Amino acid sequence: MMVPDPVVRKYSFSDLPVKVEWLEKLLGYPEGETPEAIRDVISEIIEKAPDYADIQGGYVIPEDFEVLDNNNFRVNGLDFNSGKIITGSLRKSERLAFFLMTAGNGIENWSRELMSGGDPLGGYIVDLLGSEIVEAGMDHMQDELEREMEGQAMRISNRYSPGHCGWLVDEQQKLFSFFPDNFCGVSLMDSSLMLPIKSVSGIIGIGKDIKKKAYSCQVCDVEDCLYRDRKTVV
Repeated sequence: MMVPDPVVRKYSFSDLPVKVEWLEKLLGYPEGETPEAIRDVISEIIEKAPDYADIQGGYVIPEDFEVLDNNNFRVNGLDFNSGKIITGSLRKSERLAFFLMTAGNGIENWSRELMSGGDPLGGYIVDLLGSEIVEAGMDHMQDELEREMEGQAMRISNRYSPGHCGWLVDEQQKLFSFFPDNFCGVSLMDSSLMLPIKSVSGIIGIGKDIKKKAYSCQVCDVEDCLYRDRKTVV
């Protein structure tokens, strides 16, 4: 069965609601207790970030989708073992969107340059910022998908990625088969690691009766995730 061409989205850094407060939390500072010197470093990095970020992604919505059992679903004849948590969340889906999003190579190269140049704090903050850019970019694209589906009297689910909620990361190989090679500059290694590293992939359910939770941490079993309860901050 043919796969439709992906929808492509590109964003500028100013499109995204990247928050100083979230980076402060990731650095371990309680709200309002970040030293002024650290806040200055964060602010300077955020000011320079537009010169390094290449934020782009997209999604594809194949026609054929079915839930097979409590752990598995099938898209265009290809079976995915996503585990009970994700498969259960997709049970009322009628279609599925596969997505990719990346911050580009510039952010991680910038982080490495700072690290090797004797600025480990700056390099670490840039690394955290790269992760936040990807998540904020996905938030933006997911909101756009939601509005598009509302125009078709459809709803969307939360997004889910290989490596989370019991879904093995090597299933990313199957997910990437729905996109052209090097889509938005993202490639996949044999180990299922994405390049650029600051990239994310996954799925979103679509259907008339599906429900999107306020945030997906409540269904995820990864307790030490960097982004647990991110929505309570941003």
